[in-house]
Amino acid sequence: MNNLVELGEIAEFRNGLNFSKESYGKGCLMIGVTNFKNNFTPKYECLDEIIPDGVAKQADYLKKGDLLFVRSNGNKALVGRSLYIEKDIKALYSGFCIRARLINELIDPLFLAYYSRTKHFKKSISHADGTNINNLNQGILSDVKLPLYSKNKQICITAVLAALDKKIELNNKINTKLEAMAKLIYDYWFVQFDFPDANGKPYKSSGGKMVYNEALKREIPEGWEVKALTEELDVQYGFPFSTKLFNEENSGVPVVRIRDILNNSISLYSSEDVDDKYLLKKGDLLIGMDGNFHLNFWDKDDCYLNQRCVRIRKKSNSRVSHFQVLFQIEPYIKAREKNVSRTTVGHLSARDISSLKVLIPNSEKVLAKRKAFEAMLDKIVNSRNESQKLSELRDWLLPMLMNGQVTVKDA
Repeated sequence: MNNLVELGEIAEFRNGLNFSKESYGKGCLMIGVTNFKNNFTPKYECLDEIIPDGVAKQADYLKKGDLLFVRSNGNKALVGRSLYIEKDIKALYSGFCIRARLINELIDPLFLAYYSRTKHFKKSISHADGTNINNLNQGILSDVKLPLYSKNKQICITAVLAALDKKIELNNKINTKLEAMAKLIYDYWFVQFDFPDANGKPYKSSGGKMVYNEALKREIPEGWEVKALTEELDVQYGFPFSTKLFNEENSGVPVVRIRDILNNSISLYSSEDVDDKYLLKKGDLLIGMDGNFHLNFWDKDDCYLNQRCVRIRKKSNSRVSHFQVLFQIEPYIKAREKNVSRTTVGHLSARDISSLKVLIPNSEKVLAKRKAFEAMLDKIVNSRNESQKLSELRDWLLPMLMNGQVTVKDA
């Protein structure tokens, strides 16, 4: 049995400050509850800025090694989530958060950050309930017991987990650059129409002939066509799975719902018989048709699409790439989503999808670029898939390393 230490013996706690709406503006960075979602460390570029107006004391500011917890939120699933402050930065945190700051060197800060992600830690704070709102308090955090390994062993454990996270982060950065590169090429070639002409010069800027297209309500290069999305690509709507046959026990086929599209995640399975025409492939473009009209490329095989979702896939003779389709239809989908009243659930219809148009180039150089776009998409999809597997490995190793079922040698 490992030696244990209570968090209250090795850390001090401080609740965040409450700021009025008038405090928001240029000034100090502030971490709020929304910044915890799916993050291990803060995404500083996404933080709001506030003007403390003399309210904050030096003790209120964050330091490297601090750990923040969601203290209070109407969504119980968010209460107790942690965020690790991995570098010194002048920032404050909202009154809905609690800060834990270690006061001795028994526990490594990064070890504490990873331990706060374990089921054992979450179970220790699971009684954090209030009457009208879910609450976590300093007393509950103080009573949490941590395994007391040697400092070297803690560092070795976190090194394994951090290496997996760094690889995931690298994959994400590469994907972001690839997506930005694809968007830049698309804008030059399909929006500004400055693709290379026969002489290698920018087509439109060099006087290439343009003609007005009634369907798109704009000029396009002479010889280019406009086709209905459903004519140029393979479009398939999801299967009406029975919710009564859904399960979380991996029994049957994995089902992709609207909520799964953005994160490429699977949370439910179905024992229902379903035709293979609803089977997804890596690289398929998916669109959610209710609520938020999520668009994303799917990165898994052997999953089946649920109703109120639509799958778009290239045909063997398609003259457009998946990236071109995404960039071309996304503005129309987002405009449709934005125009829906806040009090009304938005819906995309089959008629809406059928009305979408795609631009068909009449340039060998542009048509040849499809291969480059598809190579970028393959890289992104494979990288996402690798990151998912690394995340699963990290989440499997985390409790095993913490409870001693998997051991590492001290440095």
